[in-house]
Amino acid sequence: MNVKITKAFNIIDKIEKFGGTAYIVGGAVRDSLLGVTVEDVDIATSLTPEEMMKVFPKVIPVGIDHGTVLVRHASDSYEVTTYRTEAGYKDFRHPDEVTFVRSIEEDLARRDFTINAMALNKDLEIIDPFGGREDLNNHEVRAVGEAYKRFNEDPLRIMRALRFASQLGFNLHHDTQLAIKEQASLLSKISVERLAVEFEKMCEGKEYHYLLQLMKQLKVHIYLPVFKNAPNQIENIPKVKLNGFKELIPFYCEYASTFTVMDWVKDWKLSNQVKRNSLQLKSAVDSYKYKPIQSVLYDLPFNLIESFGNVLNALGLKVDPAEFKAVYEGLPIHSRRELNFQAFDLFHIFPLSQKGPWIGEYLYEIEHAVATGQIPNEKSAIKEWIKSWSRPETD
Repeated sequence: MNVKITKAFNIIDKIEKFGGTAYIVGGAVRDSLLGVTVEDVDIATSLTPEEMMKVFPKVIPVGIDHGTVLVRHASDSYEVTTYRTEAGYKDFRHPDEVTFVRSIEEDLARRDFTINAMALNKDLEIIDPFGGREDLNNHEVRAVGEAYKRFNEDPLRIMRALRFASQLGFNLHHDTQLAIKEQASLLSKISVERLAVEFEKMCEGKEYHYLLQLMKQLKVHIYLPVFKNAPNQIENIPKVKLNGFKELIPFYCEYASTFTVMDWVKDWKLSNQVKRNSLQLKSAVDSYKYKPIQSVLYDLPFNLIESFGNVLNALGLKVDPAEFKAVYEGLPIHSRRELNFQAFDLFHIFPLSQKGPWIGEYLYEIEHAVATGQIPNEKSAIKEWIKSWSRPETD
């Protein structure tokens, strides 16, 4: 039994001693049944947030209006939510009305998919009113109750269905597929940031290839950033799984020159870190077509070398990222700081030239010559090598 689940039973025990009932719910139950590592454990209880604060000394009211508190216990945090029903979703995300109830079955009825609508008590009994365990055995993602209603409540569940299918290697139930196809336009109601999280997780799943094809079949992609302006992009499916937008963006930019890295970052509202990584990887992919691999890797941060290999493999070029890392580690230098020749040495060679962009350009040529083994990293050899260079023109 997972350690975090075992610890959660201690919380349930304290709740029951107070007079309430409680269950482990959601993804922890699903992953436990699948034999997958359980990362987070959520608990549903009959107690109200106010009652929970009487039971536990360390309670953080993170979402008290919706019955959710964070309980700190044995150096871990557990999200505990009062059994509830929900009604009305005018913003297509948050319920307009939340009603606390005393039944775990009523609480499970509001959840998105049957595989997420199971509960586990401390006696290891599974509460499964919607057939989630059977769907796990059948490797199927199926909406709880009416799929149309579930997606209308929160259209992001459309993306979550695709994401779960990709991550778990499951199929989508026929009725769930039909509802997705007919309600895909509701995705336009969802913030780009929320869409980005689910799309990225879907593409990182083991069945990403099948799910990208299914996304096209269900016409979900035409409501997603970038793809809605270039629907044919969905035809380009990576040959290997890519990890995150930093790898997806340079891959897709190879097939649609009209959409740049900056277009992707802007449309999907991605972070500056993703932008930097994607630009560096795109530059490396472009350089790989005509530069020595030593020169390409010299310009690339070491932490992006594996991603660089992933993108090339996704493009069908069949490379070994481990070999790239070995090449990088064997480079004579890894940065300009290690070069035995600096800007002041250029001034001695070209004393009549004023400072300007030429300094950086010349040093770039020198360090790449050293990195690729054209010349040794010795000041005398570098001086000899550049003697034939023309004096830089400056204003």
